[in-house]
Amino acid sequence: MIKKSLYLFFLSVLCFQIPLWAGDKIHVVTTTTDLRYIAEQLVGDKGEVESMIRGYDDPHFVMTRPDFLVKLNRADVFCMVGLDLEVGWVPLLLEQSRNMQIQKGQNGYCDASVGITILGKPTVMVDRSMGDLHIYGNPHYWLDPINVIQMAYTMLNSLRLADPENEAFYKANYDSFRLRMIELVKQEMRLFQPYFDSKVAVFHQEFVYLASRFKFNANLSIEERPGIPPSNRYMEDVIKTMNSQGIKVILISPVNNPKYAEFVASKVPGSVILTMPTSVGGLPESTSYETGFRYMMKKIREALDQTGSRGSTK
Repeated sequence: MIKKSLYLFFLSVLCFQIPLWAGDKIHVVTTTTDLRYIAEQLVGDKGEVESMIRGYDDPHFVMTRPDFLVKLNRADVFCMVGLDLEVGWVPLLLEQSRNMQIQKGQNGYCDASVGITILGKPTVMVDRSMGDLHIYGNPHYWLDPINVIQMAYTMLNSLRLADPENEAFYKANYDSFRLRMIELVKQEMRLFQPYFDSKVAVFHQEFVYLASRFKFNANLSIEERPGIPPSNRYMEDVIKTMNSQGIKVILISPVNNPKYAEFVASKVPGSVILTMPTSVGGLPESTSYETGFRYMMKKIREALDQTGSRGSTK
């Protein structure tokens, strides 16, 4: 009986991840490709990084696969966007991963939203009639490169805990990445300054952080309620607003159904629809965070010029 109990005990221990041994490479698993990219910049050749979804997948709604559990079981660090963006699929996977190290509150658990100034927090009581509304605020914060710096710092702290032997290496990579993000913002801010105060329409409210940083208005949404198709009456109101305010640019992401934006654009003369690579790998042009970001900003500038809807800096 004692031997059987010991056997079951050791078997259960083997179901959980053991700490890194000296010289082992760290294994990081992220939900999204943006988090994967950040992790790759910090980890370098000291480990391997995998994302669970692709850049053109919708992180709100994910069909889970058995290989997700395999990845999580092997992970030393798990990093997610948080703010309930992945609430429909991550919690159960973590529970089933048999990896204590990446559970909430443990050293290998990383919520990248920590330290971010969150926009779009609901000011009223939220219920299901409002659609897929995030009660903790808008989770698309990675579209602001300054927030990406904070995300990298949060990830750095998780790497320090999981692999203290390589802390100095991760910190040096973080410092380099931070400077790159600062330079990216400086360059793009200079280029976008003539376009401050411009107005665009969006399908889903995922561009608010980008708009806030670069001083343009992206408050007009074709999506009436998050996750719920807009009614014809609501779209007519959007069309009237665009025509009356001279809004000619519509931003959507690869995960959005384009038919609603196409209908609206057909009723607003001279308007254009831009599909933005909102995550690394979302479009062929977004091979890295920086290339995808520069592509987005360039396309917005070009569209505002093309449609004559550039804002005034006065």
